[in-house]
Amino acid sequence: MRRGPTTFALIFALLVLALVLALTLASWLMLRVGALAIADRYAPMVVATAMAADLLAEHGAATGKINVQFSSGPPGEPATRSALVFLARNVADLLGGDASRVVATQSPESRIWIRSGHDPKRWIVLPVPTYRMEISSSLAFAMLAAGLLALLAATIAARLLTRPLERLSKNAGALLNGETNDNLLRGSPREVRSLAVAIGDAGERLREAARERELMLAGVSHDLRTPLTRLRIALELGDAADAQRRMDMVDDLEQLDNALEQCLAFVRDGRDEALREIDVAAIAGQLIGLRAQADAWQLDAPASLSAAVRPTLLRRALANLMDNAERHGAAPFALGIARTGERLAITVCDHGPGVASDLLERIGQPFTRGDAARGGNGGAGLGLSIVTRIVRMHGGEVRFRNRDGGGFEARIELPLAASMRSPAMAFV
Repeated sequence: MRRGPTTFALIFALLVLALVLALTLASWLMLRVGALAIADRYAPMVVATAMAADLLAEHGAATGKINVQFSSGPPGEPATRSALVFLARNVADLLGGDASRVVATQSPESRIWIRSGHDPKRWIVLPVPTYRMEISSSLAFAMLAAGLLALLAATIAARLLTRPLERLSKNAGALLNGETNDNLLRGSPREVRSLAVAIGDAGERLREAARERELMLAGVSHDLRTPLTRLRIALELGDAADAQRRMDMVDDLEQLDNALEQCLAFVRDGRDEALREIDVAAIAGQLIGLRAQADAWQLDAPASLSAAVRPTLLRRALANLMDNAERHGAAPFALGIARTGERLAITVCDHGPGVASDLLERIGQPFTRGDAARGGNGGAGLGLSIVTRIVRMHGGEVRFRNRDGGGFEARIELPLAASMRSPAMAFV
């Protein structure tokens, strides 16, 4: 692959181009301003000399000592140099504004031709001293010195701008791995610091995804091993002929199917689903109506409460919480929907034994179970972690606690206008 120019080369080239353009413009302005200044100061002298020479010539006096010539022939081609053009214009203005009386020529020498006020056929010719070579050489030297200084400044500026990027490039791998170095970003611009933070965040998401992948593989292998072992033993012992043993085998298969379904739901986090304004209270009512123990559930919600959510994901989160309550808790169950300020609050409660206090902090992490305190009724340990991920995807938060007097409560808070916030990366 063809290698492109380095950032230093690009910045250096841009700075040099800008400096060349600036110096060129400055030189043109200096020449123009200098020409105007010379014309303003020299024009009155030219007019005074021409009038004096014209008056002397009218009286027949000699004018050779004042370096003035007279000509009856027409002037040559008008000058194009700005200094002579400005001088001719100023002289004409001083003589009453008649531009036809004044002509400036530059070949073979710089001269100013002024028509006599006493004899229209007579031209007064005055030489115009020129310092073009001196000015050009001085200007060239000044531009060369300024160019060298500007080149040095461009080199230093380009190096200061690209050095943080070079350090960031060399340490990008370390940032992805979570290593921090205070000296890395010292003196760096704000944009470079923001890029370093973004790289660090991306590395953290990658590490989190890798940890979740390893945890999922370990959890799946553990959850599948026990029912598979029971099925193999049952088949080896010929238990398929016994009706009760066959029901146990079907339960094992359902447990396997449930574990795989939860793992797939955890992997396919559904972040591609679009946000839609939907009645959350209606969703809650529908979910209770689909429960096998619908009579054991109490719905505490307004008649209608709309919020911008991902409907499929929200249904999955609420269904997981309700499954968790029925599997590990005890009736009666309660599902509450309310609005608190600009946030949507959803609570799912049961009256079971609750969760051990040492597990509360870890509830919601993948493959974390509270079975020891909540009945030991199986499950892959992904239901609440799926809930946590869905809530974070909506820009909200979820909290789990043991209720006073017994029971377990999960509380979700979502912004009514949920943002498209993305938490940890999905598995790839």
